Amino acid sequence: MNEFVCTLCGRCCIGMGRYVKVTGVMGPGRYAVRHDLSNELFYATVDRNFRGRIDPLNRDTPAEWCPFLMDKDENGNYYCSIHDSTPSFCKKYKCCTCRISGSNGNPAGMVKGRSTIVTDDKELEQLWNSAVNSVLDLELNEQKKKIVEIMKDSGYDVRYFE
Repeated sequence: MNEFVCTLCGRCCIGMGRYVKVTGVMGPGRYAVRHDLSNELFYATVDRNFRGRIDPLNRDTPAEWCPFLMDKDENGNYYCSIHDSTPSFCKKYKCCTCRISGSNGNPAGMVKGRSTIVTDDKELEQLWNSAVNSVLDLELNEQKKKIVEIMKDSGYDVRYFE
C-alpha cells in the first residue's frame, strides 16, 4: 500500500462549509469550531504563513467552502489555513482509495470507495470495470492485487492507499 498524498485540488474542502462552523473567536488567529459530520469540537489555529490573509468569519468565497480554505494560488493549488490543527475527520479523510496513472506517468483516473472509477478516459473506464467485474469473487486484498496486475498489463499504474 502507498501513503496517500493530497494533490491540493481543494475538492474535498470546497463542500465542507456546510459542516465546518466557527462558533467563537478565541484570540488572534484562534477559533472554536464545530465539525457537524463528526460532531467534533476543536480549536483551530490559523497557520503562521496564512495569518492576516484569511478571516473565516468574513469571506468572499462561496458559502459551501470550508471557512479555512485558502483561495487557489497562482499554480491552482488550494491550501488549508489550519492544516496543523484540523479535526480528526480532516486528518483521516482521503478523497480516493487509489489513483491510476497512464504509461506516461500522468494522472488518468482515481477510484472512490471500493470500485467507482472517476476518469475522462473511456478506454480506462471500460478496462477498469471489466477488471473489477472479473475479481468480484475474490477477497478484497486479492481483488486489489489482481486489478493492479490487469491494469499494469494494459500500461496503467494503480496505487492503492492505506
